[in-house]
Amino acid sequence: MKKILLFSALFTGFYSFSQQFSLISQDEQGVTIGHELKQLPFNHVTIDGQQYISFNGSHKVLTMQNGAPALPLFHTTIQLPATGNTVIVVEYDRITEIENVSVAPSKGNLKRNVNPSDIPFSFGEVYNQNAFYPSNVAALKDPFVWRTTRGQTITLSPYQYNPVTKVLRIHENLRVRVVYQSSVQGLNEIQPAIAADPVMGKAQKLFYLNAVSEKYTPIEEEGEMLVIADAAFSDAIQPLVNWKIEKGIKTTLVTTAATGTTDTDIKAYIQNFYNAHPDLIYVLFVGDHAEIPAHTYGLTSDNEQLWSDSYYGQLAGGASDFFPEVFVGRFPGNNAQIKTMVSRTLEYEKNPAAGNWMEKAIGLGSNEGQGIGDDNEPDWQHLRNIRSRLMEYGYTDVYEFYDGSHGGNDASGAPNSSVILPAVNSGVGLFNYTGHGDQFTCITGNFSTTNVNQATNNGFYPLVISVACNNGTFTTGTCISEAWMRSDNADAPAGAIGVAGSSILMAWAQPMQTQDEMTEIIVEEYADNRKETIGGLFYNAQVSMLEEYSGTDGKEVMQTWIFFGDPSVLFRNKQTMNLTVTHASQVPLGTTSLVVNGNTDGAVVAITQDHVLLGKGIITGGTVTITFDALTSDLPLVVTATKQNYGASQTPVQVGNGPLGLDELSASITVYPNPASGELTIAASNGMLEKAELFTLTGQSAGAYSLVENGTLKMNVSGIAAGSYLVRISTPKGIVMKHIEIIR
Repeated sequence: MKKILLFSALFTGFYSFSQQFSLISQDEQGVTIGHELKQLPFNHVTIDGQQYISFNGSHKVLTMQNGAPALPLFHTTIQLPATGNTVIVVEYDRITEIENVSVAPSKGNLKRNVNPSDIPFSFGEVYNQNAFYPSNVAALKDPFVWRTTRGQTITLSPYQYNPVTKVLRIHENLRVRVVYQSSVQGLNEIQPAIAADPVMGKAQKLFYLNAVSEKYTPIEEEGEMLVIADAAFSDAIQPLVNWKIEKGIKTTLVTTAATGTTDTDIKAYIQNFYNAHPDLIYVLFVGDHAEIPAHTYGLTSDNEQLWSDSYYGQLAGGASDFFPEVFVGRFPGNNAQIKTMVSRTLEYEKNPAAGNWMEKAIGLGSNEGQGIGDDNEPDWQHLRNIRSRLMEYGYTDVYEFYDGSHGGNDASGAPNSSVILPAVNSGVGLFNYTGHGDQFTCITGNFSTTNVNQATNNGFYPLVISVACNNGTFTTGTCISEAWMRSDNADAPAGAIGVAGSSILMAWAQPMQTQDEMTEIIVEEYADNRKETIGGLFYNAQVSMLEEYSGTDGKEVMQTWIFFGDPSVLFRNKQTMNLTVTHASQVPLGTTSLVVNGNTDGAVVAITQDHVLLGKGIITGGTVTITFDALTSDLPLVVTATKQNYGASQTPVQVGNGPLGLDELSASITVYPNPASGELTIAASNGMLEKAELFTLTGQSAGAYSLVENGTLKMNVSGIAAGSYLVRISTPKGIVMKHIEIIR
């Protein structure tokens, strides 16, 4: 053991350390993990005229016991066997002790309703005890279940401090072994998995330090979707359900008449559905708290209810397990408001507004949090670092709206709604807020529900991530997150594609880690863990937060951060590109496959008939062959191709044979103009026309038809909503389907 005598005046001359974990070995008996510290300068802080070592600024996560020494904590997570208990053993330890030093205390796990700099340092009972704090250098958190895997987080405390003797002990290299006790029953045991999880396999491989590489099937990453709606909203949500099926997500819609209306009944229904459908990954609630109640974990120390939607997605493990098995989102509102949310989502996924608005973002942040925030950053610095990562990735602009004056693109003084709202209206794809808040307001900038309701950002819908108190308190009143989702302008959607807001007073540092991790996923930092949906981005970042802030520090954030929006929506962060496919325009009854050629590898192609998913695949090398059961119905097929940052492609396939070859018959008929906005003309070279009808791609009548006039058909589509449609043209020789676009 090395000992170093160090006096207060020399604080800046010694070194602190950063961390690095390594997997040394693993076998059937356990896992051995190494942890190495590397030298970095100490920081210090002055308290009542005396200098104290401060690990703020040099280490990401510190102990948060109020009045106890604030010392670095390090975490890693391992995958466990399906059953059995675990114990941890410190096998190797090289120690340095530094004498005659003082270490600053923690201010505790502060909430965002206070300014950390206004909270004084206090010295608790730990400073009167002649013992090293913390007492253990290694500890195991409770095992958790994450879909088909079982894991456990290891906490290392390589720094220990004795406040009475003023000795700082540093474990420069730790080697710990987690021993499997297969004969002892453990917590949160599972059935052994026989294959890699089809939905979370890649994320799990990245997350676990000891994960074993396994084959993975990319097409299954999407998984299934369950939509639970109040019966009054089932018609309003049906177009979204149809679209999800068309794009290849197996989607089930049920009402609260089937699930029940209590949190207990609804959780049980989702649990049973998950057990029967292990590919389930998305759950969407359609209704407000009155129709589909949030769950409460009880009261906080501030006498707030711990309202939670993520509770419904925790479907494996025990009461201490907060890892999500499915991603839960919510459409809160009345019938008209839900229709707005549906229209916005369909537009965003199928035919987004042109331009580069999705390559722009907003960072709105307070001037507070130095030394308390995640990575010890104040809010504005945290957002500036996020901005740098986004700009490096290819974002063309990230607005800097920070309290105070911080140079760069941040104007001096405090921002206000007169600069924030125009930025929203001009178009951004991402809006990060980090600061104080209440139910109706982002305090920095005084940006409130009133401003959101004034938004005119039709077509430009950001994903909003709010690190603030109570921005998601939706169980009583209309919070700002709900306002984002309900916003419209000139009878068309405005507002946000999705919003994350806390239902309670929010912790300071932990949610900043979620924002950081979301950024890393957006900029494709992890080659093996690309997440493309807004739910996937948010909840995977939450898992990272749970590891970094394991225990009670992180669980409350997971419990109470409400996600509003459809979690399966593909996030847009690049200008929209064109996606085109070609295939046969007609197939006979009995057909069992369709070859689809496309200009974009990686695009998902799905084939549906009458809102039933027949099959799907991924374009590779410019083509994909999709197989399905033999066709017995002559209803048209719909071929849908989608990919992140592309416009959706939907084209019809006629089923069945007429007396005249379909290609020949179709070629004799012309429909123009296409796209159309007013009158549509249908002409035939042989003059054989009877009537025409307009249908949506899912087979619903659009309410327009016409009879023959002088050998042509005239169809008025001026009152039809913009989108993709099929014209069903009747002739004496058979039926022809033509695909058209209506624009406004």
